[in-house]
Amino acid sequence: MTASAIAAPARPGPRWRRVLSSLRQPRMLAMALLAFGAALPYGAVLGTLNAWLEQSGVKPSSIAILSFITLAYAYKFLWAPAFHRPAFLIPTGLGPRRAWLLALQVLIGGLLVALSRTEPANALIWVAGAGLLIAIASATHDIVLDAWRIEVAETPEDPDTLTAIYQFSYRLAGLASGMGALLLSTHVGWATTFLLLGLMMAVGVVGTLVAPEPRSSGRTAGDPPPPRLSYAAHLPANLRSAAVGAILLAWALGLTLIGRFMWTALTSDTAPSGWAFIRQEGPWIVGLCVGVPGLIAALLFTRRGVTAAPAPVPTTRPARAVQGLFSALVDPLMDLVDRLRWGALLVVLLVLSYRFTDAVWGALALPFYLGTEHGAIGHTTDEIAFASKMFGVLMTVAGSALGALAIVFANRMACLLVGAVVAAATNLLYADLSLGGAGIDVFLGFTGIGEAMAASGLDARMSRLLVTIGAENIAGGFASVVYVAYLTAIVNPRFAAVQYALLASLTMLIGTLGRAPLGAMVETDGYAAVFTLSAWLGGVAVVLTALEWLRTARTKATPATPAPLPETASP
Repeated sequence: MTASAIAAPARPGPRWRRVLSSLRQPRMLAMALLAFGAALPYGAVLGTLNAWLEQSGVKPSSIAILSFITLAYAYKFLWAPAFHRPAFLIPTGLGPRRAWLLALQVLIGGLLVALSRTEPANALIWVAGAGLLIAIASATHDIVLDAWRIEVAETPEDPDTLTAIYQFSYRLAGLASGMGALLLSTHVGWATTFLLLGLMMAVGVVGTLVAPEPRSSGRTAGDPPPPRLSYAAHLPANLRSAAVGAILLAWALGLTLIGRFMWTALTSDTAPSGWAFIRQEGPWIVGLCVGVPGLIAALLFTRRGVTAAPAPVPTTRPARAVQGLFSALVDPLMDLVDRLRWGALLVVLLVLSYRFTDAVWGALALPFYLGTEHGAIGHTTDEIAFASKMFGVLMTVAGSALGALAIVFANRMACLLVGAVVAAATNLLYADLSLGGAGIDVFLGFTGIGEAMAASGLDARMSRLLVTIGAENIAGGFASVVYVAYLTAIVNPRFAAVQYALLASLTMLIGTLGRAPLGAMVETDGYAAVFTLSAWLGGVAVVLTALEWLRTARTKATPATPAPLPETASP
Protein backbone atom coordinates (compact mmCIF):
# COMPACT_ATOMS: atom_id res chain seq x y z
CA MET A 1 0.00 0.00 0.00
CA THR A 2 1.43 3.29 -0.97
CA ALA A 3 1.45 6.33 1.24
CA SER A 4 -0.94 8.05 -1.08
CA ALA A 5 -3.47 5.27 -0.61
CA ILE A 6 -3.41 5.75 3.12
CA ALA A 7 -3.68 9.50 2.87
CA ALA A 8 -6.34 9.51 0.15
CA PRO A 9 -9.43 11.48 1.09
CA ALA A 10 -12.39 9.38 2.11
CA ARG A 11 -15.02 8.72 -0.51
CA PRO A 12 -18.46 10.25 0.10
CA GLY A 13 -21.00 8.34 2.14
CA PRO A 14 -20.96 6.62 5.53
CA ARG A 15 -17.94 4.54 6.41
CA TRP A 16 -20.01 1.35 6.81
CA ARG A 17 -21.41 1.72 3.29
CA ARG A 18 -17.92 2.13 1.84
CA VAL A 19 -16.80 -0.99 3.72
CA LEU A 20 -19.71 -3.03 2.34
CA SER A 21 -18.96 -1.81 -1.16
CA SER A 22 -15.34 -2.92 -0.92
CA LEU A 23 -16.36 -6.48 -0.02
CA ARG A 24 -17.15 -7.13 -3.70
CA GLN A 25 -13.49 -6.72 -4.66
CA PRO A 26 -11.41 -9.86 -5.50
CA ARG A 27 -8.82 -8.93 -2.88
CA MET A 28 -11.41 -9.56 -0.14
CA LEU A 29 -12.19 -13.11 -1.34
CA ALA A 30 -8.47 -13.75 -1.75
CA MET A 31 -7.88 -12.55 1.81
CA ALA A 32 -10.40 -15.06 3.16
CA LEU A 33 -8.86 -18.01 1.27
CA LEU A 34 -5.28 -17.04 2.04
CA ALA A 35 -6.01 -16.62 5.75
CA PHE A 36 -7.59 -20.08 5.79
CA GLY A 37 -4.42 -21.54 4.31
CA ALA A 38 -2.26 -19.59 6.77
CA ALA A 39 -4.17 -20.96 9.77
CA LEU A 40 -3.85 -24.66 8.91
CA PRO A 41 -0.12 -25.15 9.63
CA TYR A 42 -0.21 -22.98 12.76
CA GLY A 43 -3.11 -24.99 14.15
CA ALA A 44 -1.35 -28.23 13.20
CA VAL A 45 1.97 -27.57 14.97
CA LEU A 46 0.64 -25.64 17.99
CA GLY A 47 -2.60 -27.48 18.76
CA THR A 48 -3.28 -30.71 16.90
CA LEU A 49 0.28 -31.99 17.17
CA ASN A 50 0.18 -31.48 20.94
CA ALA A 51 -2.98 -33.59 21.19
CA TRP A 52 -1.19 -36.32 19.26
CA LEU A 53 1.76 -36.06 21.63
CA GLU A 54 -0.50 -36.19 24.71
CA GLN A 55 -2.23 -39.33 23.48
CA SER A 56 1.16 -40.85 22.63
CA GLY A 57 2.25 -40.54 26.28
CA VAL A 58 4.57 -37.51 26.02
CA LYS A 59 4.84 -35.51 29.30
CA PRO A 60 3.45 -31.92 29.57
CA SER A 61 6.95 -30.56 30.24
CA SER A 62 8.25 -32.14 27.01
CA ILE A 63 5.24 -30.88 25.06
CA ALA A 64 5.88 -27.36 26.36
CA ILE A 65 9.53 -27.52 25.32
CA LEU A 66 8.68 -29.00 21.94
CA SER A 67 6.33 -26.06 21.39
CA PHE A 68 9.48 -23.91 21.13
CA ILE A 69 9.32 -24.77 17.43
CA THR A 70 6.71 -22.02 17.20
CA LEU A 71 9.46 -19.53 18.02
CA ALA A 72 9.84 -19.50 14.25
CA TYR A 73 6.83 -17.18 14.34
CA ALA A 74 8.52 -15.03 16.98
CA TYR A 75 11.79 -14.80 15.04
CA LYS A 76 10.40 -14.42 11.55
CA PHE A 77 11.58 -10.81 11.48
CA LEU A 78 15.11 -12.23 11.06
CA TRP A 79 14.39 -13.25 7.49
CA ALA A 80 11.55 -10.81 6.78
CA PRO A 81 13.97 -8.39 5.03
CA ALA A 82 14.50 -10.97 2.30
CA PHE A 83 10.84 -10.53 1.36
CA HIS A 84 10.72 -6.75 1.68
CA ARG A 85 11.88 -6.26 -1.92
CA PRO A 86 11.58 -9.75 -3.44
CA ALA A 87 13.08 -8.81 -6.81
CA PHE A 88 15.51 -11.74 -6.76
CA LEU A 89 12.66 -14.22 -7.28
CA ILE A 90 12.84 -16.28 -10.46
CA PRO A 91 10.72 -14.41 -13.03
CA THR A 92 7.10 -15.52 -12.97
CA GLY A 93 3.80 -14.24 -14.25
CA LEU A 94 2.32 -14.40 -10.76
CA GLY A 95 4.33 -11.50 -9.38
CA PRO A 96 6.69 -11.71 -6.38
CA ARG A 97 4.15 -11.76 -3.53
CA ARG A 98 1.88 -14.36 -5.13
CA ALA A 99 4.78 -16.53 -6.30
CA TRP A 100 6.20 -16.72 -2.78
CA LEU A 101 2.77 -17.52 -1.35
CA LEU A 102 2.27 -20.36 -3.82
CA ALA A 103 5.73 -21.85 -3.26
CA LEU A 104 5.33 -21.79 0.52
CA GLN A 105 1.84 -23.31 0.41
CA VAL A 106 3.10 -26.25 -1.62
CA LEU A 107 6.06 -26.70 0.76
CA ILE A 108 3.87 -26.62 3.88
CA GLY A 109 1.45 -29.13 2.38
CA GLY A 110 4.31 -31.51 1.60
CA LEU A 111 5.78 -31.20 5.10
CA LEU A 112 2.42 -31.94 6.74
CA VAL A 113 2.15 -35.05 4.61
CA ALA A 114 5.69 -36.05 5.67
CA LEU A 115 4.81 -35.52 9.34
CA SER A 116 1.92 -37.94 8.91
CA ARG A 117 4.46 -40.73 8.40
CA THR A 118 5.96 -40.44 11.91
CA GLU A 119 5.40 -41.99 15.35
CA PRO A 120 5.90 -39.09 17.80
CA ALA A 121 6.62 -41.07 20.96
CA ASN A 122 9.43 -42.99 19.26
CA ALA A 123 10.89 -40.18 17.15
CA LEU A 124 10.49 -36.98 19.16
CA ILE A 125 13.56 -35.32 17.62
CA TRP A 126 12.35 -36.11 14.09
CA VAL A 127 8.92 -34.70 14.96
CA ALA A 128 10.61 -31.58 16.34
CA GLY A 129 12.61 -31.18 13.11
CA ALA A 130 9.59 -31.64 10.85
CA GLY A 131 7.48 -29.36 13.03
CA LEU A 132 10.22 -26.71 13.00
CA LEU A 133 10.37 -26.75 9.19
CA ILE A 134 6.58 -26.39 9.02
CA ALA A 135 6.71 -23.51 11.50
CA ILE A 136 9.48 -21.73 9.55
CA ALA A 137 7.64 -22.12 6.25
CA SER A 138 4.36 -21.05 7.85
CA ALA A 139 5.96 -18.02 9.52
CA THR A 140 7.50 -17.03 6.17
CA HIS A 141 4.07 -17.39 4.57
CA ASP A 142 2.74 -15.02 7.25
CA ILE A 143 5.46 -12.48 6.40
CA VAL A 144 4.48 -12.39 2.75
CA LEU A 145 0.75 -12.48 3.49
CA ASP A 146 0.97 -9.62 6.01
CA ALA A 147 2.89 -7.53 3.49
CA TRP A 148 0.36 -8.41 0.77
CA ARG A 149 -2.52 -7.44 3.07
CA ILE A 150 -1.00 -4.05 3.80
CA GLU A 151 0.13 -3.33 0.24
CA VAL A 152 -3.06 -4.42 -1.53
CA ALA A 153 -5.26 -1.94 0.37
CA GLU A 154 -6.60 0.80 -1.89
CA THR A 155 -8.86 2.87 0.37
CA PRO A 156 -8.64 4.22 3.93
CA GLU A 157 -11.20 1.58 4.97
CA ASP A 158 -9.35 -1.38 3.47
CA PRO A 159 -6.78 -1.99 6.26
CA ASP A 160 -9.45 -2.57 8.91
CA THR A 161 -11.70 -4.50 6.52
CA LEU A 162 -8.91 -6.81 5.37
CA THR A 163 -7.84 -7.30 9.00
CA ALA A 164 -11.38 -8.31 10.01
CA ILE A 165 -11.68 -10.77 7.09
CA TYR A 166 -8.27 -12.20 7.91
CA GLN A 167 -9.29 -12.83 11.51
CA PHE A 168 -12.68 -14.32 10.56
CA SER A 169 -11.22 -16.76 8.05
CA TYR A 170 -8.24 -17.60 10.26
CA ARG A 171 -10.58 -18.56 13.08
CA LEU A 172 -12.89 -20.52 10.83
CA ALA A 173 -9.91 -22.55 9.63
CA GLY A 174 -9.62 -23.71 13.23
CA LEU A 175 -12.68 -25.85 12.55
CA ALA A 176 -10.56 -27.88 10.14
CA SER A 177 -7.24 -27.98 12.01
CA GLY A 178 -8.97 -28.28 15.38
CA MET A 179 -12.38 -29.93 15.58
CA GLY A 180 -12.05 -31.70 12.25
CA ALA A 181 -8.61 -33.05 13.11
CA LEU A 182 -9.66 -34.33 16.53
CA LEU A 183 -12.77 -36.06 15.16
CA LEU A 184 -10.83 -37.58 12.28
CA SER A 185 -8.10 -38.85 14.60
CA THR A 186 -10.69 -40.88 16.51
CA HIS A 187 -11.90 -42.66 13.39
CA VAL A 188 -8.98 -42.76 10.94
CA GLY A 189 -5.92 -42.16 13.13
CA TRP A 190 -3.45 -39.31 13.39
CA ALA A 191 -1.45 -40.26 10.29
CA THR A 192 -4.43 -39.90 7.96
CA THR A 193 -5.49 -36.75 9.78
CA PHE A 194 -2.19 -34.98 9.07
CA LEU A 195 -2.27 -36.26 5.49
CA LEU A 196 -5.64 -34.56 4.97
CA LEU A 197 -4.41 -31.36 6.63
CA GLY A 198 -1.59 -31.27 4.09
CA LEU A 199 -4.01 -31.69 1.20
CA MET A 200 -6.22 -28.89 2.54
CA MET A 201 -3.45 -26.39 1.83
CA ALA A 202 -5.03 -26.35 -1.65
CA VAL A 203 -7.47 -23.75 -0.27
CA GLY A 204 -4.58 -21.31 0.13
CA VAL A 205 -3.36 -22.14 -3.37
CA VAL A 206 -6.76 -21.11 -4.78
CA GLY A 207 -6.51 -17.88 -2.77
CA THR A 208 -3.13 -17.14 -4.32
CA LEU A 209 -4.52 -17.62 -7.83
CA VAL A 210 -7.46 -15.31 -7.05
CA ALA A 211 -5.35 -12.63 -5.34
CA PRO A 212 -4.29 -9.49 -7.20
CA GLU A 213 -0.59 -8.69 -7.07
CA PRO A 214 0.00 -5.41 -5.20
CA ARG A 215 1.27 -2.64 -7.43
CA SER A 216 3.96 -1.74 -4.87
CA SER A 217 5.13 -5.28 -4.08
CA GLY A 218 8.41 -5.06 -5.93
CA ARG A 219 10.07 -4.78 -9.29
CA THR A 220 10.44 -7.66 -11.70
CA ALA A 221 13.78 -9.19 -12.58
CA GLY A 222 15.79 -7.06 -14.95
CA ASP A 223 14.32 -3.72 -13.89
CA PRO A 224 16.85 -1.16 -12.66
CA PRO A 225 16.78 -0.52 -8.91
CA PRO A 226 14.64 2.53 -8.15
CA PRO A 227 16.26 5.41 -6.32
CA ARG A 228 15.43 5.42 -2.62
CA LEU A 229 16.26 7.23 0.57
CA SER A 230 17.98 5.75 3.59
CA TYR A 231 19.17 6.81 7.03
CA ALA A 232 22.56 5.42 5.98
CA ALA A 233 23.23 8.43 3.77
CA HIS A 234 24.91 10.46 6.55
CA LEU A 235 26.59 7.60 8.41
CA PRO A 236 30.19 6.48 7.81
CA ALA A 237 30.62 3.14 6.05
CA ASN A 238 32.41 1.59 9.03
CA LEU A 239 29.58 2.60 11.37
CA ARG A 240 26.98 1.08 9.05
CA SER A 241 28.97 -2.17 8.91
CA ALA A 242 29.34 -2.24 12.69
CA ALA A 243 25.61 -1.71 13.21
CA VAL A 244 24.63 -4.51 10.83
CA GLY A 245 27.24 -6.88 12.28
CA ALA A 246 26.19 -6.20 15.87
CA ILE A 247 22.51 -6.87 15.14
CA LEU A 248 23.24 -10.11 13.27
CA LEU A 249 25.57 -11.28 16.05
CA ALA A 250 23.02 -10.49 18.76
CA TRP A 251 20.28 -12.44 16.97
CA ALA A 252 22.61 -15.38 16.35
CA LEU A 253 23.53 -15.54 20.05
CA GLY A 254 19.89 -15.38 21.11
CA LEU A 255 18.92 -18.21 18.77
CA THR A 256 21.89 -20.27 19.98
CA LEU A 257 20.75 -19.99 23.59
CA ILE A 258 17.25 -21.17 22.68
CA GLY A 259 18.46 -23.97 20.42
CA ARG A 260 20.90 -25.28 23.02
CA PHE A 261 18.22 -25.45 25.71
CA MET A 262 15.69 -27.14 23.43
CA TRP A 263 18.20 -29.75 22.21
CA THR A 264 19.34 -30.56 25.75
CA ALA A 265 15.78 -30.79 27.05
CA LEU A 266 14.66 -33.21 24.33
CA THR A 267 17.75 -35.43 24.27
CA SER A 268 18.97 -35.52 27.89
CA ASP A 269 17.80 -38.11 30.42
CA THR A 270 17.62 -35.32 33.01
CA ALA A 271 15.83 -32.36 31.44
CA PRO A 272 17.09 -28.88 32.44
CA SER A 273 14.86 -26.64 34.55
CA GLY A 274 12.56 -24.39 32.56
CA TRP A 275 12.45 -21.89 35.43
CA ALA A 276 16.23 -21.73 35.54
CA PHE A 277 16.34 -21.20 31.77
CA ILE A 278 13.93 -18.26 31.90
CA ARG A 279 15.53 -16.74 34.99
CA GLN A 280 19.12 -17.02 33.80
CA GLU A 281 18.97 -16.87 30.00
CA GLY A 282 15.54 -15.37 29.28
CA PRO A 283 16.63 -11.75 29.94
CA TRP A 284 19.70 -12.29 27.74
CA ILE A 285 17.55 -13.63 24.89
CA VAL A 286 15.13 -10.71 25.03
CA GLY A 287 18.00 -8.24 25.36
CA LEU A 288 19.92 -9.70 22.43
CA CYS A 289 16.93 -10.04 20.12
CA VAL A 290 15.00 -6.90 21.04
CA GLY A 291 17.13 -4.58 23.15
CA VAL A 292 20.34 -4.59 21.09
CA PRO A 293 18.71 -3.81 17.70
CA GLY A 294 16.49 -1.15 19.25
CA LEU A 295 19.36 0.47 21.10
CA ILE A 296 21.53 0.52 17.98
CA ALA A 297 18.74 2.12 15.94
CA ALA A 298 18.16 4.73 18.65
CA LEU A 299 21.87 5.55 18.99
CA LEU A 300 22.31 5.91 15.24
CA PHE A 301 19.29 8.15 15.03
CA THR A 302 20.62 10.47 17.73
CA ARG A 303 23.71 11.26 15.69
CA ARG A 304 23.74 14.87 14.57
CA GLY A 305 22.40 15.37 11.07
CA VAL A 306 21.07 11.84 10.53
CA THR A 307 18.08 12.17 8.22
CA ALA A 308 16.73 10.26 5.25
CA ALA A 309 18.61 11.09 2.06
CA PRO A 310 19.52 9.33 -1.20
CA ALA A 311 21.18 6.05 -0.29
CA PRO A 312 24.90 5.77 -1.00
CA VAL A 313 25.82 3.81 -4.13
CA PRO A 314 28.15 0.93 -3.13
CA THR A 315 31.02 0.16 -5.47
CA THR A 316 32.02 -3.29 -4.18
CA ARG A 317 30.11 -6.51 -3.47
CA PRO A 318 30.74 -6.39 0.33
CA ALA A 319 29.63 -2.78 0.40
CA ARG A 320 26.47 -3.64 -1.51
CA ALA A 321 25.74 -6.46 0.95
CA VAL A 322 26.17 -4.15 3.94
CA GLN A 323 24.01 -1.46 2.39
CA GLY A 324 21.31 -3.99 1.52
CA LEU A 325 21.26 -5.33 5.08
CA PHE A 326 21.28 -1.83 6.53
CA SER A 327 18.35 -0.80 4.35
CA ALA A 328 16.43 -3.97 5.20
CA LEU A 329 17.24 -4.27 8.93
CA VAL A 330 18.25 -0.90 10.34
CA ASP A 331 16.22 1.57 8.26
CA PRO A 332 12.86 0.12 9.41
CA LEU A 333 13.97 0.24 13.05
CA MET A 334 15.23 3.80 12.72
CA ASP A 335 11.94 4.71 11.06
CA LEU A 336 10.05 3.51 14.14
CA VAL A 337 12.31 5.59 16.38
CA ASP A 338 11.95 8.55 14.02
CA ARG A 339 8.16 8.46 14.10
CA LEU A 340 7.53 7.37 17.68
CA ARG A 341 10.61 8.75 19.48
CA TRP A 342 10.50 7.66 23.15
CA GLY A 343 7.07 6.22 22.49
CA ALA A 344 8.80 3.42 20.57
CA LEU A 345 9.94 1.92 23.91
CA LEU A 346 6.37 1.87 25.21
CA VAL A 347 5.11 0.34 21.97
CA VAL A 348 7.72 -2.44 22.12
CA LEU A 349 6.84 -3.25 25.75
CA LEU A 350 3.14 -3.34 24.87
CA VAL A 351 3.78 -5.58 21.88
CA LEU A 352 5.86 -7.95 24.01
CA SER A 353 3.15 -8.36 26.64
CA TYR A 354 -0.26 -7.88 25.02
CA ARG A 355 -0.99 -11.49 23.94
CA PHE A 356 1.05 -13.13 26.68
CA THR A 357 -1.95 -14.72 28.41
CA ASP A 358 -2.93 -16.53 25.20
CA ALA A 359 0.52 -17.45 23.92
CA VAL A 360 1.97 -18.77 27.16
CA TRP A 361 -0.44 -21.64 27.71
CA GLY A 362 -1.70 -22.30 24.17
CA ALA A 363 0.59 -25.32 23.81
CA LEU A 364 -0.86 -26.81 27.02
CA ALA A 365 -4.54 -26.32 26.19
CA LEU A 366 -5.22 -29.74 24.69
CA PRO A 367 -3.15 -31.56 27.32
CA PHE A 368 -5.26 -29.72 29.93
CA TYR A 369 -8.52 -30.74 28.28
CA LEU A 370 -7.53 -34.35 27.57
CA GLY A 371 -5.23 -35.21 30.48
CA THR A 372 -6.16 -36.61 33.88
CA GLU A 373 -3.31 -35.41 36.11
CA HIS A 374 -2.19 -32.12 37.74
CA GLY A 375 -5.74 -30.67 37.66
CA ALA A 376 -6.43 -31.55 34.01
CA ILE A 377 -10.11 -32.17 33.33
CA GLY A 378 -10.03 -35.48 31.44
CA HIS A 379 -12.51 -34.98 28.61
CA THR A 380 -12.66 -37.22 25.55
CA THR A 381 -11.42 -36.18 22.11
CA ASP A 382 -14.99 -36.03 20.79
CA GLU A 383 -16.04 -33.73 23.65
CA ILE A 384 -13.08 -31.42 23.07
CA ALA A 385 -13.61 -31.51 19.31
CA PHE A 386 -17.08 -30.09 19.92
CA ALA A 387 -16.34 -27.78 22.85
CA SER A 388 -12.97 -26.32 21.87
CA LYS A 389 -12.68 -26.80 18.16
CA MET A 390 -16.25 -26.10 17.05
CA PHE A 391 -18.04 -24.16 19.76
CA GLY A 392 -14.81 -22.42 20.74
CA VAL A 393 -14.03 -21.40 17.17
CA LEU A 394 -17.57 -20.07 16.72
CA MET A 395 -17.17 -18.03 19.90
CA THR A 396 -13.84 -16.73 18.62
CA VAL A 397 -15.55 -15.69 15.40
CA ALA A 398 -18.20 -13.96 17.48
CA GLY A 399 -15.48 -12.17 19.44
CA SER A 400 -13.78 -11.22 16.18
CA ALA A 401 -17.08 -9.80 14.94
CA LEU A 402 -17.38 -7.72 18.09
CA GLY A 403 -13.81 -6.53 17.62
CA ALA A 404 -14.43 -5.65 13.97
CA LEU A 405 -17.54 -3.65 14.86
CA ALA A 406 -15.74 -1.98 17.73
CA ILE A 407 -12.85 -0.68 15.64
CA VAL A 408 -15.31 0.66 13.05
CA PHE A 409 -17.48 2.57 15.52
CA ALA A 410 -15.25 3.16 18.57
CA ASN A 411 -11.82 4.47 19.49
CA ARG A 412 -9.12 1.93 18.59
CA MET A 413 -7.16 2.43 21.82
CA ALA A 414 -10.28 2.02 23.96
CA CYS A 415 -10.94 -1.28 22.19
CA LEU A 416 -7.33 -2.32 22.77
CA LEU A 417 -7.68 -1.67 26.50
CA VAL A 418 -10.91 -3.68 26.74
CA GLY A 419 -9.22 -6.54 24.89
CA ALA A 420 -6.31 -6.60 27.34
CA VAL A 421 -8.63 -6.67 30.37
CA VAL A 422 -10.91 -9.48 29.19
CA ALA A 423 -8.03 -11.62 27.84
CA ALA A 424 -6.37 -11.59 31.26
CA ALA A 425 -9.55 -12.04 33.30
CA THR A 426 -10.80 -15.12 31.45
CA ASN A 427 -7.72 -17.09 32.54
CA LEU A 428 -9.24 -17.11 36.03
CA LEU A 429 -12.17 -19.13 34.66
CA TYR A 430 -9.73 -21.87 33.66
CA ALA A 431 -8.19 -21.82 37.12
CA ASP A 432 -11.65 -22.28 38.62
CA LEU A 433 -12.42 -25.07 36.12
CA SER A 434 -9.23 -26.89 37.12
CA LEU A 435 -10.27 -26.71 40.79
CA GLY A 436 -13.75 -28.14 40.14
CA GLY A 437 -15.67 -25.17 38.75
CA ALA A 438 -17.39 -23.94 41.93
CA GLY A 439 -17.37 -20.33 40.76
CA ILE A 440 -18.65 -21.26 37.32
CA ASP A 441 -21.46 -23.26 38.94
CA VAL A 442 -22.58 -20.15 40.81
CA PHE A 443 -22.70 -18.24 37.54
CA LEU A 444 -24.63 -21.03 35.78
CA GLY A 445 -27.18 -21.15 38.59
CA PHE A 446 -27.59 -17.39 38.94
CA THR A 447 -28.12 -16.77 35.22
CA GLY A 448 -30.21 -19.85 34.50
CA ILE A 449 -27.79 -20.91 31.79
CA GLY A 450 -27.10 -24.14 33.67
CA GLU A 451 -30.77 -25.16 33.58
CA ALA A 452 -30.98 -24.37 29.87
CA MET A 453 -27.90 -26.48 29.15
CA ALA A 454 -29.20 -29.34 31.26
CA ALA A 455 -32.48 -29.24 29.36
CA SER A 456 -30.52 -29.60 26.12
CA GLY A 457 -28.86 -32.76 27.42
CA LEU A 458 -25.52 -31.36 28.61
CA ASP A 459 -24.15 -32.52 31.94
CA ALA A 460 -22.53 -30.20 34.50
CA ARG A 461 -18.96 -30.94 33.30
CA MET A 462 -19.73 -29.99 29.71
CA SER A 463 -21.70 -26.93 30.83
CA ARG A 464 -18.74 -25.63 32.81
CA LEU A 465 -16.38 -26.34 29.92
CA LEU A 466 -18.56 -24.59 27.33
CA VAL A 467 -19.02 -21.47 29.45
CA THR A 468 -15.29 -21.25 30.13
CA ILE A 469 -14.25 -21.83 26.53
CA GLY A 470 -16.96 -19.49 25.25
CA ALA A 471 -15.90 -16.59 27.46
CA GLU A 472 -12.18 -17.06 26.79
CA ASN A 473 -12.59 -17.37 23.02
CA ILE A 474 -14.87 -14.36 22.73
CA ALA A 475 -12.28 -12.36 24.65
CA GLY A 476 -9.45 -13.77 22.52
CA GLY A 477 -11.24 -13.09 19.24
CA PHE A 478 -11.99 -9.52 20.27
CA ALA A 479 -8.43 -8.89 21.44
CA SER A 480 -6.94 -10.41 18.27
CA VAL A 481 -8.85 -8.15 15.89
CA VAL A 482 -8.21 -4.91 17.73
CA TYR A 483 -4.57 -5.83 18.30
CA VAL A 484 -3.89 -6.67 14.65
CA ALA A 485 -5.59 -3.41 13.67
CA TYR A 486 -3.30 -1.59 16.11
CA LEU A 487 -0.17 -3.23 14.68
CA THR A 488 -1.30 -2.50 11.13
CA ALA A 489 -1.78 1.14 12.08
CA ILE A 490 1.73 1.44 13.52
CA VAL A 491 3.43 -0.05 10.46
CA ASN A 492 4.85 2.30 7.87
CA PRO A 493 3.71 0.97 4.45
CA ARG A 494 7.23 1.74 3.20
CA PHE A 495 8.53 -1.13 5.37
CA ALA A 496 5.45 -3.34 5.47
CA ALA A 497 7.20 -6.73 5.40
CA VAL A 498 9.87 -5.95 8.00
CA GLN A 499 8.06 -3.77 10.51
CA TYR A 500 4.90 -5.86 10.75
CA ALA A 501 6.93 -9.06 11.01
CA LEU A 502 9.07 -7.51 13.76
CA LEU A 503 6.10 -6.31 15.81
CA ALA A 504 4.07 -9.49 15.30
CA SER A 505 7.11 -11.60 16.18
CA LEU A 506 7.75 -9.79 19.43
CA THR A 507 4.15 -10.58 20.40
CA MET A 508 4.98 -14.29 20.60
CA LEU A 509 8.49 -14.07 22.06
CA ILE A 510 7.76 -13.74 25.79
CA GLY A 511 4.76 -16.06 25.73
CA THR A 512 6.63 -18.81 23.91
CA LEU A 513 9.67 -18.61 26.17
CA GLY A 514 7.34 -18.75 29.17
CA ARG A 515 5.97 -22.16 28.16
CA ALA A 516 8.98 -24.08 29.43
CA PRO A 517 8.73 -22.99 33.10
CA LEU A 518 4.94 -23.13 33.07
CA GLY A 519 5.06 -26.64 31.61
CA ALA A 520 7.26 -27.62 34.54
CA MET A 521 4.97 -25.70 36.91
CA VAL A 522 2.03 -27.84 35.77
CA GLU A 523 3.83 -30.96 37.04
CA THR A 524 4.71 -29.39 40.42
CA ASP A 525 1.80 -27.02 41.22
CA GLY A 526 -0.98 -27.98 38.81
CA TYR A 527 -2.85 -26.21 36.04
CA ALA A 528 -4.82 -23.93 38.37
CA ALA A 529 -1.66 -22.21 39.57
CA VAL A 530 -0.52 -21.71 35.97
CA PHE A 531 -3.81 -20.07 34.94
CA THR A 532 -3.82 -17.81 37.99
CA LEU A 533 -0.26 -16.68 37.34
CA SER A 534 -0.94 -15.97 33.66
CA ALA A 535 -3.99 -13.86 34.59
CA TRP A 536 -1.89 -11.69 36.91
CA LEU A 537 0.83 -11.32 34.30
CA GLY A 538 -1.86 -10.22 31.83
CA GLY A 539 -2.35 -7.17 34.03
CA VAL A 540 0.99 -5.85 32.74
CA ALA A 541 -0.54 -5.47 29.27
CA VAL A 542 -3.54 -3.65 30.76
CA VAL A 543 -1.29 -1.03 32.36
CA LEU A 544 0.87 -0.62 29.26
CA THR A 545 -2.19 -0.26 27.01
CA ALA A 546 -3.54 2.51 29.24
CA LEU A 547 -0.18 4.29 29.06
CA GLU A 548 -0.07 3.94 25.27
CA TRP A 549 -3.59 5.38 25.01
CA LEU A 550 -2.47 8.31 27.16
CA ARG A 551 0.63 8.80 24.99
CA THR A 552 -1.33 8.89 21.72
CA ALA A 553 -3.93 11.20 23.24
CA ARG A 554 -1.30 13.62 24.54
CA THR A 555 0.44 13.81 21.19
CA LYS A 556 -2.97 14.44 19.56
CA ALA A 557 -2.29 11.66 17.05
CA THR A 558 -3.27 8.03 16.93
CA PRO A 559 -0.91 5.46 15.38
CA ALA A 560 -3.29 5.20 12.43
CA THR A 561 -1.41 7.66 10.25
CA PRO A 562 2.31 6.82 10.27
CA ALA A 563 4.45 9.17 8.27
CA PRO A 564 6.16 7.13 5.56
CA LEU A 565 9.85 7.46 4.90
CA PRO A 566 10.00 9.55 1.73
CA GLU A 567 11.55 8.22 -1.44
CA THR A 568 11.89 9.35 -5.00
CA ALA A 569 10.24 6.26 -6.47
CA SER A 570 8.06 3.47 -5.17
CA PRO A 571 9.70 0.07 -4.88
